[in-house]
Amino acid sequence: MTSGHVIHVPSPKVFKSRLKGQVVCYACISYANDSNSQEFNGTNPSADLYQTLEKAGLLVPKHMTKCAESHLPNIPNNYQSNLVFCPNTITEPGACVKLKGYHNGDQYVYRNCWNNMWIDKRPYAQKMSERCYVDELVQNFVATSDNKICFCEDDLCNNSHSILLSLSNDLCLIIIFITFLYLH
Repeated sequence: MTSGHVIHVPSPKVFKSRLKGQVVCYACISYANDSNSQEFNGTNPSADLYQTLEKAGLLVPKHMTKCAESHLPNIPNNYQSNLVFCPNTITEPGACVKLKGYHNGDQYVYRNCWNNMWIDKRPYAQKMSERCYVDELVQNFVATSDNKICFCEDDLCNNSHSILLSLSNDLCLIIIFITFLYLH
């Protein structure tokens, strides 16, 4: 501080789940349009999806119709889905995960926590937190198409609304900032 400049270095976000040592996540799988229930009743092509995910090293959680994405704010989401508690500490970081992709032309959604999603456990890299990925690695790690995987560390953050709400919060901040600039 000899030059008279104060350098502000933001501290990394400390998640409540990390402070309490665990994170609670939804754990379920569903096709996005689960009105195609013949997939889970008669012919069961979902077995092929399960085999594809298992071949990639993923454990398949319980199928739940309510696991499907819902972007309507007043529609209950993920009710009756299994909840899993996973460690999230400094020494053993963890996160909730949401994976979306297409299998045989139908979109699916997979929700779990990092520690419970792998057949063979893998370490979680904290730098992945609060981000979504669609890069080549994500496209190739499971044999489905248009894959997108998101990570978060707040309880039940792998629901349908968390990413949508974060985008709307950002939009609100931008509108407030523009309004402030306009008024001054």
